[in-house]
Amino acid sequence: MRKIKINDITIRDIFQNTDLRNIDTRTFDIILEHFNSIKYDSLEILGGSSFEKILESSLNMTPLEVVSYIKNKIPSTPLQILIGARNLVGLEVYSKTIIKRFIKQCAKNGIDIFRVYDSLNDLENLKYTISTVIENGAGCQGTIIYDDLQDTGFYIKTAKKLISYGCTSICIKDAESTMLPKKAAELFASLSSEIEIPKFLCASNLRGLQILNYFEACTNGCDGVDLSLLPSSYNDYSPTVFSYILSLKDTDISHNLDCAKVVQLSENIKKYIYPYIKQDLFSTKFILNNTNKNLLPKWLISSISSQLQEIGETKAIDSVLEEVFRIKSEIGNPSLSTPIGQIIASQAILNTVISDFRWEILCDEIKKLIRGYFGKLPRKIDKKILEKLEDTADEEKSKISLEVEDIYDQCRSELENLSDKDEDILSYCFFPEKTKKFLEKKKYSQEKIPAGKDLDFTKTGLTFNGSRADSIAKLENLDIKKLREITSLVESSNIEEIKLEVEGVKISINNPKFRLPEQDTRKEEEPELAEKKSGDLVEIKSPIVGTFYAASSQDSSPFVNIGSRVKKGDTLCIIEAMKLMNKINSEYDGQIKDILVSNEDTVEFDQTLMIIKRDKK
Repeated sequence: MRKIKINDITIRDIFQNTDLRNIDTRTFDIILEHFNSIKYDSLEILGGSSFEKILESSLNMTPLEVVSYIKNKIPSTPLQILIGARNLVGLEVYSKTIIKRFIKQCAKNGIDIFRVYDSLNDLENLKYTISTVIENGAGCQGTIIYDDLQDTGFYIKTAKKLISYGCTSICIKDAESTMLPKKAAELFASLSSEIEIPKFLCASNLRGLQILNYFEACTNGCDGVDLSLLPSSYNDYSPTVFSYILSLKDTDISHNLDCAKVVQLSENIKKYIYPYIKQDLFSTKFILNNTNKNLLPKWLISSISSQLQEIGETKAIDSVLEEVFRIKSEIGNPSLSTPIGQIIASQAILNTVISDFRWEILCDEIKKLIRGYFGKLPRKIDKKILEKLEDTADEEKSKISLEVEDIYDQCRSELENLSDKDEDILSYCFFPEKTKKFLEKKKYSQEKIPAGKDLDFTKTGLTFNGSRADSIAKLENLDIKKLREITSLVESSNIEEIKLEVEGVKISINNPKFRLPEQDTRKEEEPELAEKKSGDLVEIKSPIVGTFYAASSQDSSPFVNIGSRVKKGDTLCIIEAMKLMNKINSEYDGQIKDILVSNEDTVEFDQTLMIIKRDKK
């Protein structure tokens, strides 16, 4: 019986398609602990926008640190990364220096398989990256972006070229869900007769055809598929894992998965991850009206929506989505994979929202794309677009360089005060602003106790063994912010005491709630929400030390504003402490009279956050 290889992309999907501010290492560990025993053939953990999203997450790790973290948790399963041949995980074309350093660092941190693609299927773009992967002793899966305008011969020819470059497996990636079951059967039957190495199919379920395509491909020689425990369609909350497994029943095809453990993992995914899946785009008219036509990948619609939100034009999303396909057709029908998808989307916004008429303004990236900077476009470009490009050319004043600049040394210099680690410099090369913000936050959180400074912990029940002065001196390198967070968490819990030992000093943190009455003169407070009442006005206080968040994410509206009406149970804000997101809910019906802190402010225990005027009964 032939066994199909399963590449699970759940982890990558979590990074890419959820609000990572609500997922901390504790939640992440609960998810990771199940993967070792399920017997996946590989786990794709990075790719697409996941690298960038991790920098904004609550994991407090760089993306490559996350790779090492996962490898330590799941040592027995090969880890995989999806990268662009020249754009890697970013949106630009990067130099050979950066490509070489990045692949070396990924392999060092635990990546076993590199799935390498080029959004234009330009073989010249793929050569160097594939050879670099092989030099680092990793497996390279040559990836062909599916193009429904190409015949079967194109895929056979391209696959043979990728094998000659050293690829040990081949993947057909249906980025836009344009493949139909009949074509899947024909394509893999032909590939199987010509290609001996393993052949994979990667498809999402945008048009509801993923299982049919997988079944037809696998019964005609496909050796492996991608599956996720997160839904990959716009409007369906059911992952396709179990449907696919069921489709293989009574066939001569099997798999290595432990189905009972997959079910257990799925339940934890639904419990801990599903509440944070981004679903704000599922109801656009374009999606509902075009279910049998080409559709954009979910990540690209999300990117377009974010850009429109920034300029206050969210109502234009349907016209922008239609414009994407119009531009795509005019410039040779390239795939909408990264970075081409983002470039076409930016031009679509210019054409429909910013400009007075189509192609009035051309963004620099679309000029570079048409001129060949990103590689050879698959088909001819509309003559009118070429004429427009020539009309806008001004070689004397605004020449666009088609040379790839090596920015590694420049990035290293700009980052010297924050980090000299290769993985941080590489991250800065891809996403400078977000990497810098991440490293600055990390540096701030690691600030130490100043030498000789006497700190008062008596109010929190913190005691040391030995003299106080000696203890503080020994604790010179202690992260004081973290200690305060631990202390506050103890106070707000039902834990009576925690004992720690740091730098040879024993520390005892006692919960004031468990002190004898004569030892604690404070008035009792409600444990869930500290409040001070004064007539109809109620002070909402922070129950812990942490960071105040006014909204669930940077792209979301605040939970409340001054003047907002609230009901009992409504969320007022979030306090983040030790990477745990704590929702603060209203205990009353009423109106927000004042908000005393700003978004991302650090707040102390018992600090007043806002004031509610409660309704009279």
